Amino acid sequence: MRKLSAAAVGAALVGISLVGPLPSASAAAAATCADNYDNALAGYMYAYNGANCEGQLGLAVGNDQNWGDSASSFQGSDTNRASSVLNMGRYSQVKFFANPTTGSAFNPHICLTRAEGYASNLSDDYFMEDPVFGSANNSISAHIWVELTACSALAQ
Repeated sequence: MRKLSAAAVGAALVGISLVGPLPSASAAAAATCADNYDNALAGYMYAYNGANCEGQLGLAVGNDQNWGDSASSFQGSDTNRASSVLNMGRYSQVKFFANPTTGSAFNPHICLTRAEGYASNLSDDYFMEDPVFGSANNSISAHIWVELTACSALAQ
């Protein structure tokens, strides 16, 4: 086995430091909700586990009043996991709720209009546009399609 001289090792390290790290051939462009919106199916609402519409949880053309049950588009572990949402629906907007909508009690909400298209990071959106009701991030448990007049709080 041959030993490299200290001078050869030093020269190699200096050479590497001057060149710097080489870019990775597998580096991908950063994800954006705009890409997802351009490819979304007309008439559907989408929810994603990550910000910037990454990690699709599901999509829905109709209402789903309890994301945690075993019925409709979103099921079981989908509840309280959405970090971004997209609206390519045919209705005015989607109304997202903090709790399942099976009862008539007050239920904080946030809406996403068709004109907005998407909310890429729900961590800066609050139910009822008020921090007292909590962040919409990882807190959505239901959704319904509604007319514009049915919403008092919009996603930003």
